[in-house]
Amino acid sequence: MTGGPVKQFGNTWWGEAWLEALEYRALADPNRLPRGRTYARQDRVRNVEVEPGLMRADVHGGEVYSATLAVGLLDDERWGELLDEVVSRAKLSAALLAGEVPRELNEVLLPGPGDLTPDCNCPDGADPCKHAAALCYVAADVFDADPFALMLLRGRGREQVLSELRARRSALLGTSVTAESNKPRGSDPGMSAAAAFRQEPDTVNRSIVAPAIPRTMRKLAVAPPADSGMDESELRELVADGARRAQAMLAGDGTSMLDLSVGADVARRAIAGDVVAIAEETNLPIGDLAAAAKAFFYGGQDGIIVSRQRWDATDDALQPGFDVMQRFVAGGAEPKRRANTVSVGPIQLRLDPDGQWWRFDADDDLGWLLSGPPSDDPTDLV
Repeated sequence: MTGGPVKQFGNTWWGEAWLEALEYRALADPNRLPRGRTYARQDRVRNVEVEPGLMRADVHGGEVYSATLAVGLLDDERWGELLDEVVSRAKLSAALLAGEVPRELNEVLLPGPGDLTPDCNCPDGADPCKHAAALCYVAADVFDADPFALMLLRGRGREQVLSELRARRSALLGTSVTAESNKPRGSDPGMSAAAAFRQEPDTVNRSIVAPAIPRTMRKLAVAPPADSGMDESELRELVADGARRAQAMLAGDGTSMLDLSVGADVARRAIAGDVVAIAEETNLPIGDLAAAAKAFFYGGQDGIIVSRQRWDATDDALQPGFDVMQRFVAGGAEPKRRANTVSVGPIQLRLDPDGQWWRFDADDDLGWLLSGPPSDDPTDLV
């Protein structure tokens, strides 16, 4: 009789790098590693706990021993460098939120050879003993499933990391991360649009709706005040944007968009506007803005939310997406489930909390990009 497939550890590149550091540590006594790996495969490692700088677990051998693994914490400066790098490059944020450790963070986040300090209360004096080695193998599994556990071990947990990333993005936008930023923005009283903006009667076809009129055929009745911080082209663009929204509302194809958050509205403006100029004005990375604009184009504010949101869906909830990816996309490869996503190669399906599926395609520079509107049936997306 033959057994089932042998369990492997370190199935992601970062899990493999973790084990490489372990193997370097164990060069003095490599015989303990196979025994530790066997213990891990036999499910002898229980009650795994992760906290900043330390992982511990109960390892069942002849007795129950307490094994620990210490890793140095990153200081504030190193964390700042890591978070700034993630915020500055859209594909890093996309990878992290999709449950992956970007390779660009390898040198900062992953411990180098010799940086791991295993310990155990068993009488074996090996470094590491089989109990501590077993914990290290199980740790690779933990990090494969959730890279934020690796971040917690290095000093900061998921909520703290995501909160600081949001704060950094908000700082780039010049807004604060508060409930106020999600509230609808009311109208700003001022002079009427008719008084501030007019079309030249000798050049305008009155049958053309305002948003379709070329910019060269529009003229401001009065220039913006010198101290307004706005030039004529910017004001023309604002008026044109208002006209486009009004046209959509009249056609029954949209709303005023005044209920959008500041960040979502910037993404909306970037769809029809100059992405480079808007990125410069808002101090946002062009890649982040381009990705957000594409998400808004296909899904509105919900598209932006699903692009950034990560939540733990059940296997049963993900099964329809898994089956579709395995049937039409995988080509022999096994789809990967992480949090609320199912991925194969350059294609990823994401499930939102309302039960809708969204398709994302990988971009070498921008990470995962939303590629279309959602569907209740994942088959529609592949």
